[in-house]
Amino acid sequence: MTLNINGLNSNNYNLFINAISRVKSPTFQGANSTSNPVDIFVQASELSPYLSAEAVKNMLNMNPKVAKILRENGLKPEINIFELQKLAGGHLNHTKNVAAGIIDNLPLSDRQVVNRQAVLQGAIFHDFGKVLIPEKIINKKARLTDKEKQIMNLHSELGYELLKTQNISPDALELIKYHHQTPDNKGYPVNNSGFIYGLEAEIIAVADKYSALVEKRSYKPALSKEEALAIIKEDYPEGGVVYDALVRYVGK
Repeated sequence: MTLNINGLNSNNYNLFINAISRVKSPTFQGANSTSNPVDIFVQASELSPYLSAEAVKNMLNMNPKVAKILRENGLKPEINIFELQKLAGGHLNHTKNVAAGIIDNLPLSDRQVVNRQAVLQGAIFHDFGKVLIPEKIINKKARLTDKEKQIMNLHSELGYELLKTQNISPDALELIKYHHQTPDNKGYPVNNSGFIYGLEAEIIAVADKYSALVEKRSYKPALSKEEALAIIKEDYPEGGVVYDALVRYVGK
């Protein structure tokens, strides 16, 4: 299997880690830090075993199903390591912080039953599979075509298949695979494992959406926290424990 590696390669990795260890996380409009803020240095420590091209290549070699998924969708095994490293210092870190903030602001009865470790691990790795999505699709400034959407949607399953070769908890892996699933099973990928969309999945979904809304992306500007909450409110016309917890967290 021939691999193409875009962005920083494994030889540049130590330089990358040394550089980001001296820089704080990027700011997001409307974002709040948790009681234990995570900056890029801590983030890099947590994800550093997974952020090199060599690490991703090893995962590919350990699980032939990854190459099969790519092949069936007309994709070559190209490692977009720069995109993964950018995500690690931004969206993944922020989504984890928001998820932690939501958990901390849940009613006590819900907070006690949430698998906090699985949620936070799932949040930090939820978009890991984008390392295999072509850069021209991830950073496209125009609307994606149906085919491009199909390819983009592969990131959930690709992340799951890559990370199942690593020391990631089974509960977190399920959340990574199905973080775009819905309570009525109309999301993706197809739920063929009996996954039950519960409180943990909802927390990651809401944290992911909020973080994406307040970030600047190639196809949109960053929204304010008020704008982001208004959009998410459309999914919760009568409120809900997760949405209400997000509002409390953002308000703080």
